Amino acid sequence: MLNLEKLKNPVWKRSDNLRDPSVYKTEEGYHLFYSRYSNKDWSKPENWSIGHVFTKDFITYENDSDISPKGFASPGDVIFWGGRYILPYQAYPEQPTKLCFSQSEDLISWTKPEFFLEEAVRLPWNQAQRTIDPTFVVDGDTLHCYFVGTDLINYSGHTNLIGHAVTRDTQLREWEILTVDKPLIGVGKDAPDGVENVVVIRQAGKWIMIYSEGLKEQHLAYALSEDLYNWELKGRIDIESQKWVQTRYGAPFVWKEKDRWLMILMGEDAGNNTTFGLLYSEDGLNWRMLQEK
Repeated sequence: MLNLEKLKNPVWKRSDNLRDPSVYKTEEGYHLFYSRYSNKDWSKPENWSIGHVFTKDFITYENDSDISPKGFASPGDVIFWGGRYILPYQAYPEQPTKLCFSQSEDLISWTKPEFFLEEAVRLPWNQAQRTIDPTFVVDGDTLHCYFVGTDLINYSGHTNLIGHAVTRDTQLREWEILTVDKPLIGVGKDAPDGVENVVVIRQAGKWIMIYSEGLKEQHLAYALSEDLYNWELKGRIDIESQKWVQTRYGAPFVWKEKDRWLMILMGEDAGNNTTFGLLYSEDGLNWRMLQEK
């Protein structure tokens, strides 16, 4: 079990901007996947890649390297399905931005990106023709994918919205999009420009979806579901203010650690540098920060 008393926020920072964390826990430690963003030029594919690093304690980090070509970002939940590990992510930033995945037998070596759910680029509420931030959830023999598209005409400009698709095809070729006519989650009073970066957990007989709400003034919000299809929006998740999240925070990822939940979060400080910190919770709804350095 991770010893939180030895840790302080942010738990990891680099010269590159660290974004979009995802964690897969094993008996040996933690595989941390993330978006590596370099050189502070958002528009160039060569400044984006999927990074991977291994840590036993969130103090020391080993074998930091890229596992994707340049021009990819935003890793989602690693799942073990169909006899192998699968990591969803996206091409970025070239248009049309499409979803993809890689496969692995050991969490270290990953196949080249394979595109999937390409029809979501053409959804009527996704006029920007971009699909980003894929999240996988396995429930029995069904794989759920929550993803983000962008509306350009129905709101006040660029607005991110969450879509939902399902498949039973272990090769991820045949999908049913459940949100063809309208998104699953859209704008709200605290998110006039939409939502993104979904993570879903199972707690006390219910599904909890935690996501980034708002783009310019980004923060966390959550929704609840009995079945992964119908969601009740519950509003904002308030967290303690710390310097590493001074400007904004988002892209949460959550996993279970014995009797508590842990969240790794991307925070942006006053200098616009992005790092990772940790929070913990007993119920998946009320979150406490580690102490800050």
